[in-house]
Amino acid sequence: MSKNRKKPDRVADSPMTTPYGTDVAAPAFTVPDVQGYKKAQAAEASHRFHQRYEELETAMQELMTQAQYNDRLLNAKLAFKPIIGRVYYLYHKDGKDFISMVSPEEWGASYMSKQTFIGAYKILADNVWIETENSTTLIHHDK
Repeated sequence: MSKNRKKPDRVADSPMTTPYGTDVAAPAFTVPDVQGYKKAQAAEASHRFHQRYEELETAMQELMTQAQYNDRLLNAKLAFKPIIGRVYYLYHKDGKDFISMVSPEEWGASYMSKQTFIGAYKILADNVWIETENSTTLIHHDK
């Protein structure tokens, strides 16, 4: 045999080292399902975005609620300078809101029949009020 002899097509030099089959009996090539992969990835990404959107929407609702009661507290009648970190009580009486240092339990039932307890709030160092307790009365009381 001559060294310059041409090899026929479809013949590998070292068939055992190729990552694919080299004869008719070898397993068939299969193309991966790229469309299925893309759809699965898109669905997973969409789920993550939707979940994050819901988290942000919940945070925005909480922020809006906090802003509403902060606005209400800032417009309520106040006869003292509140101390940071102490709990104060918001009441509604005669069409107006007022802030008190006295809790509903301390007022007693007879006095509480003349006013509506809105909630208990604490003022933070950044002058933001946070809710600590809440009665069954809605925050969105008509003023």
